[in-house]
Amino acid sequence: MTRTQKILSTAALAAAGVGGAAQAQDETQESVAANLKQLDAQLFQAAFETCDMALVTDLLADDLEFYHDRDGLSYTTADAFIADVKRDCGGGKRVLVEDSLTTHMIGDFGAMQHGRHEFHQVMPDGSSIAREKGVFMHMWKRDYSGDTGWKITRIISYDHEGIE
Repeated sequence: MTRTQKILSTAALAAAGVGGAAQAQDETQESVAANLKQLDAQLFQAAFETCDMALVTDLLADDLEFYHDRDGLSYTTADAFIADVKRDCGGGKRVLVEDSLTTHMIGDFGAMQHGRHEFHQVMPDGSSIAREKGVFMHMWKRDYSGDTGWKITRIISYDHEGIE
């Protein structure tokens, strides 16, 4: 299908009010950014604090690739990543650095999210201590098969350093 055919097909679906294509037509850069910011927060809370693996699973594409500055290509499937998240969940949290999150639309595929965050150790009294900081890039794709309408297909995590 040519690019023009894809555009016309998407426009026809949107005009007919069919599924996700119509929903995507109504979205703005700002609404996508706000939605993905919320999903980002839910993902990290589920992965670090509540251990809600069903939510983590819903937010990750099956063919997830995760790249880490220390380990290189760390995961090539969501299942492998989720198994490690499940094993390590609890005792920590992720804190997004205020005003660091940006979102950029990537055509009709989805959006790229970029930001900085800290990883904290949660103490027995409920307080937390920042232990590490880093930068991340998430490639979100539109996927209306799950509850959220979005899935992360690629993660690049880099510039990690300890916090003293």
